[in-house]
Order: sequence, then structure tokens, then C-alpha cells
Amino acid sequence: MSGCFKAALFSLASVLTLVPAVGQEGSLPRRIANPQTIQLPSGSRIEFHTFRSRGLKKDLGYSVFLPASYDSTGTTYPVVYFLHGMNNDHTSWCASRYGNLPESVDQIIQELHLPEFVMLHPSGEQGYYTDSADGKALYERAFQDDFITAMESRYRIRRDPQGRAIGGTSMGGYGALKLAFKHSHFYSAVVAGSPIVLVGDDPAQLLGGEDLRHSQFISHLLHRVYGNPVDERHWRANRLENLVSGNLNGLRVMVLYGTADRYKDVLPMEEGIRHLGGIMESRNVDYQLHIFEEEPHGWGLIMGHLPQILKFLSSSF
Repeated sequence: MSGCFKAALFSLASVLTLVPAVGQEGSLPRRIANPQTIQLPSGSRIEFHTFRSRGLKKDLGYSVFLPASYDSTGTTYPVVYFLHGMNNDHTSWCASRYGNLPESVDQIIQELHLPEFVMLHPSGEQGYYTDSADGKALYERAFQDDFITAMESRYRIRRDPQGRAIGGTSMGGYGALKLAFKHSHFYSAVVAGSPIVLVGDDPAQLLGGEDLRHSQFISHLLHRVYGNPVDERHWRANRLENLVSGNLNGLRVMVLYGTADRYKDVLPMEEGIRHLGGIMESRNVDYQLHIFEEEPHGWGLIMGHLPQILKFLSSSF
């Protein structure tokens, strides 16, 4: 059996056996209220801790996936940072609502013979992984400076670009792309699933559709980060189409989007993603765009393509 065919079968099996049944997801919690260490069959585990953010002047939570060999060797492991989306936190990837992602990660590493790595999920709250225009909520600093510094002090993880990768979903997809573009000397690869990619001079003006609840919610978040009215200078400094114009230092980029995205009537995400892809192609960026017909937003999309995602993120490890 070829490796590609085996991977495809594994991906399908993961989706069928580990993702909640249709109609069940909406009734399950988005987060774990009192998370405890999760021991996986292989000996790998997920722990839950906090770190101190100077940028936010408070403690934030995070979860860490440690491979089975972590305690028995002195190895320094490559690391994948992964950013959650709106209404989620650092525990969400472990929640039943989104499928058994930790066990899937562990199985895929073994099935595809990927290098063992540490995987870190910080809490980004609703901050778009971006410092606010008024300087009161420094979420980019909280991640890129405070979190990474704390993790490199606490865990045996690599500190070179070829040993680091970053990914994210939804709001975290935007955050992962933005941080990778701004700090392309820091990462080897970035994957963004269902990223909220908005173009133009005012992101809030792009919101539309008949879903007023989601539109107003997202508008509030955008204004809290970029100002109301939007601070044009601050928006330009964090707009992906501007950031990709710089030197990306060989950064590899993968973007995934499902056409059944539940936000497609509120946010012109596919339009923004294709526009950003055109810019990257014109600049000869090592870039992959995958549009999946009738596939969902967020963790559902990530789960359905996890073997492909993890292989891409770890290919330089």
C-alpha cells in the first residue's frame, strides 16, 4: 500500500470515528471547565498550565502536548504553536465538541512516521493575536514575546526557525499568518485553516449578510482591536496583504478553506483568501491553497485534514 493511499485512508478513518456526529456538536461545550492532564494510549500526554503575560498584565492558560519519549530522553524537540479561534481557548482542541484531536495528533505522528514534536496551544481570548490600537491589550506581545519566552524556558524545545512552526484556525488562522509574516525569520512553516482574511481599508465595513448577531459580534471584536473608527495606520500594520509584501525568508505557507463555512455570509473570507494567495503567487512565495467543497469552518476542517497539516508543519523538523 502506498504511503499517500495509507495516509488518505487514515485521514478518512479519523474523521469517521473521532468527529462528533452531525447535530451533536452544537450541544457540547466549546471548552473544558476544569481541565486535567490527559494521558494518551501511547504514553504521550496533554497538560494544562498558565503563564504570565507582561503585555496583558495577567496570567493566561495554555495546553501542551508532550510526546511519549519526553520524560525519558534529554532530547530538544521541535515545536508547533497552534492558535484557537473565536469563543475558544487553550482547552478547546481537547473538547469532545470538536472531536478527539489530541489522540488524532498522536496517532498521525505514529502512522506517518513524523518526527516527534511538542505542541503548544495558548489562550488568545478574543484578542485576534494583535496588539490593540489603544495599546491597552497587547495580544501579539502576549504570544510572540511572553508566551514563547516562557515556553522556551520551561520545555526542551528548539529555538531555531527550522525547529518551529505555527498554525491556527479561524481567528487563530489570521493570527498564525500575521505572526508568521511579521516574524518570518522565526518560523519554517505556517498553516491557516478557515483564516479570517479581510482586505481593504476598513475590515468592519466588509461585514454583511442577514446574520446580525454574528455580524455585530465580529464587528465589536474588530473595533476593539483596530479602533472605532478604525485606526488606519494600525490596520495597515496588521493587514495581511501588506505584510506579505515583505521578505518572508523562505517561509512555507498553507491555507485551507471549506466552502460550507458558517461565516461565509458574514465575512468575505474566500475572497480575501484568494486575493492574498494571488499576492503570494506574484511574489513566488512557497504557498499552497486548498479549497474544499462543502466542508466546514474551524476545527471540523482542521480535523478532516490533520495528516496533511501535520506533515506540512513538521516537514523541516
